[in-house]
Amino acid sequence: MIFADKFLHPNDVVSVMKEKFKNMKSYEAQFNIQLKEKNKTTISTGTAYYEKGGKINFTFKNPQGDLIISNGKKMWVYIASLKAVGIQELDSTLKGKSIYEAAEYEGLVNLFRRYHYRFESPKQPVSIKKNQYYVLYLEEKEKSGGFEKMIIYVDTKTYLIQKVIGTTPSGREVTLEFNDIELNKELSGNLFNYKLNPNDKVVENPLVTE
Repeated sequence: MIFADKFLHPNDVVSVMKEKFKNMKSYEAQFNIQLKEKNKTTISTGTAYYEKGGKINFTFKNPQGDLIISNGKKMWVYIASLKAVGIQELDSTLKGKSIYEAAEYEGLVNLFRRYHYRFESPKQPVSIKKNQYYVLYLEEKEKSGGFEKMIIYVDTKTYLIQKVIGTTPSGREVTLEFNDIELNKELSGNLFNYKLNPNDKVVENPLVTE
């Protein structure tokens, strides 16, 4: 048995994470996405915005012009090089299946409903580059074809997610990392609704979960 002044359990960390997100009005952060598949690695960067109510916006600097936008009910994924936009209705069966939804409260709640979770290692928190993190390991309860495993790095000071690593059954690994997070900024409502261009190629409900 281990005796300590305060017993720490994964549920304690998750409870505080949910509470912090629930009380947060908005944020702006820089993001970095690394995709590894077979022998190929691609990196994307840009700015992420969040507003209470499941609203997110990922504006890409690389690839320039790409967008991922959600108003909480619908998600738009715009690929600039193709001039194509996928429009996905976010019903209850899809919410929580995208790695991007770890960036907002509603998606976070759904993640911890759909996944078993524990600390990745017994010793917590973990020191990485002079910062302290609680590292959570998540494994999907029922296979859905999306991310079957995730590792989440939670800042011990803010209880915000700084990094998520998701792995699919095919072996694809996606890492989403946030930096320079600014909380409770006033954000334009236009950030969370996509305006269709007449030249856009539209794909309805592509069911993309990765």
